Amino acid sequence: MSKYMIQIVFSLLTLQFIIACQPHNEDKLQQDINELKQDVKQLTVALTTIGSQVKDIHVIATNAKKPQFKTLPTQANYDENGQLPVIGDNQAQLAIIEISDYQCPYCKRFIDQTFTKLKTNYVDSGKVKYLTRDFPLGFHKQAQGAAIAANCSLQQNAYWPMRAALFNNMKQLGHALYQKTAEALSLDMGKFSECLVDKKIVDKIAQDIAYVKSLGVGGTPSFVVGRIENNKLITPKLLVGAQSYETFALLLDELLAKQSKH
Repeated sequence: MSKYMIQIVFSLLTLQFIIACQPHNEDKLQQDINELKQDVKQLTVALTTIGSQVKDIHVIATNAKKPQFKTLPTQANYDENGQLPVIGDNQAQLAIIEISDYQCPYCKRFIDQTFTKLKTNYVDSGKVKYLTRDFPLGFHKQAQGAAIAANCSLQQNAYWPMRAALFNNMKQLGHALYQKTAEALSLDMGKFSECLVDKKIVDKIAQDIAYVKSLGVGGTPSFVVGRIENNKLITPKLLVGAQSYETFALLLDELLAKQSKH
């Protein structure tokens, strides 16, 4: 009860006591009581309104923290028979499929601000498998070549360090960077160079693009997040944009909690 409300109630009780002890001037005292009763009524209405507003603010604030996503149909063979780049425990309960473009500044923001913490707390801990698919946008002229270089590194088990180098050197993307990075990673340069012109790699990226478009995705980064069951992602969620760590944590923790009840 507010201090103002306590004061009014106290005054009302005091006046009632005065009336009991002093029967004279009853009309004036009754008028004061009636006025105080009206004040109490108005204050009660005001407090009810404020309480309702506080509740509304709480609901808005709570909902603002919740991830905004689109629910997708169950995704069969979500890892393309193990052909996609992946890190994490094979027994993980959840999977995240990152959809990205090597010239996308928002993808770089996600890598810099969210990915490392997400990997530490959910992937390295065995809770989540993390996969990637390429979606080089047409107006990013170096994105396709960078995706090819990354996939060629995958063939020599060096995808993740190549990926990191490409994002860290986004403004220098090009053949020279790919060659220099491959040498630094001690790749077989003959195999790497042959792979860079291998149509199979181009076809693999085209397959990624077709998959992404089938989801209705038009930009990067985007993420498909879902529960793994029999090599399927069960009713996964689609998140679009460079989401914060907190957004992923809320969704992943909710999915893990549901999984533990099964």
